[in-house]
Amino acid sequence: MRTFISLVLLVLTPTLSTAEPPLKLHYVGEAKVSSVDGKAMGSQVYLLEKTLDRDKATIIERALIIHQDGKAEEWTLRFAVNDDDTFTLTEDSKKAEGSGKLFGPAWNWTYFKATYKSTNGIEVEDENFMADYSFGTARQKLTGPDKKVFMYMDISLKSITPKTYEILRAGLMKK
Repeated sequence: MRTFISLVLLVLTPTLSTAEPPLKLHYVGEAKVSSVDGKAMGSQVYLLEKTLDRDKATIIERALIIHQDGKAEEWTLRFAVNDDDTFTLTEDSKKAEGSGKLFGPAWNWTYFKATYKSTNGIEVEDENFMADYSFGTARQKLTGPDKKVFMYMDISLKSITPKTYEILRAGLMKK
């Protein structure tokens, strides 16, 4: 019996002790902004680093947004993923919080829907579509504190290498 238990432990121990390293993905893209009636209101550049950490059940998105006036704004969003594929969201500087649901195979989700509320009273309904790691799209509906929709954002992101991400980020942060 001891031999059997020892063999089982020898077989299972490597499997149990091998933690999967976090997966880091990098993207560049554009958010096209439009009014409620569909009129174009310009665009913004997005640079995104996304980290999927199964062992910690978290997704971290560090987004650098370049507005039309050239000003850069950085947000770090943390998704705490639950066993039922729901999540809660916090933002590092406490500018926003929310919750949502992920759809598709765990840690290879293809869609999520969420609602976030920012400290300035703006609510964001966010839908993300991710067929694979190379490309993603999102649609965000922004509602003001008066409960009226005032803007839509259609975001498309294309994967880039980590080196390209670092070069672009360093250049954009200098401004």
